[in-house]
Amino acid sequence: MMMRLSMLKSLTIVSLLSIHSYAASSDLEKKLFFYEKQRITANPQVQLKDLKLTFSKKLENNWTGYLYTISLNFKGKNITTNDVLFSNGSEVTSELKKVSGFDYKRMMHPTLGNEYYNKNKLIAGNPNAKNKLVVFSDPLCPNCTSTLPELIDDVKKNSSSLALYYYSFPLEMHPTAKTLAKASILAEQKGIKDVAYKLYTGNFDKFFDPYESKDNQKTLDAFNKVFKTSFTMGEINHPTIEKILADDMKMADKAFVNGTPTLFYNGEIDPTRTGYKRKIK
Repeated sequence: MMMRLSMLKSLTIVSLLSIHSYAASSDLEKKLFFYEKQRITANPQVQLKDLKLTFSKKLENNWTGYLYTISLNFKGKNITTNDVLFSNGSEVTSELKKVSGFDYKRMMHPTLGNEYYNKNKLIAGNPNAKNKLVVFSDPLCPNCTSTLPELIDDVKKNSSSLALYYYSFPLEMHPTAKTLAKASILAEQKGIKDVAYKLYTGNFDKFFDPYESKDNQKTLDAFNKVFKTSFTMGEINHPTIEKILADDMKMADKAFVNGTPTLFYNGEIDPTRTGYKRKIK
């Protein structure tokens, strides 16, 4: 994930450099690929195992971002990470920001394919709506608990023009978030209505510290209290539930999601999480 870039930056230092201009983008990509390879292997402690350009994305003012997937061995440890370069055809840099502070790395996500619009992931709106939203979220993330309820309400009020698809992405910084995610999956299977909305308005921080608690049973007890259910650890740890959560997280990895909430609007990343509001009547 991109959050690992700090490790890669510690291996080598990249500044804005001039490169030769090439008429064809493929020639430029070859030059950038060679540049990235040389940059990584400049550190003698790094053994590069594999390097590939995963995707590129056109940005503003003739800049294009290039995301590379890198497999390497560093001090005896096998590491797979991602790195981003930006080029306008004559310069290359690993950092590109606006004066306002906006970091263009936030735009480096691929365009989502139709596989993300799975009817089983629809939590609000009309699947036939022209404008589709996909959100990746953690039920213990403070930004998520403030964003998701409004997002769900907006889509429900504008269901003719909007559809919202939800994928669980519990973060490691919240040790028991997976327990809530799995319990919510089971709740949906049991036919409980408005699971996502209840999940993000449950105020679980009243029951335990989201960052410190590692007591999964206590977290499940809190879920049962909020949802008025009696789920057991055995039920939420069933292989079927585990697979659904694992599949959600695979979809997040495929979209290069590394934080929450992450919102895509009509297939493109929306760092502001407000682009859909233009379609609200």
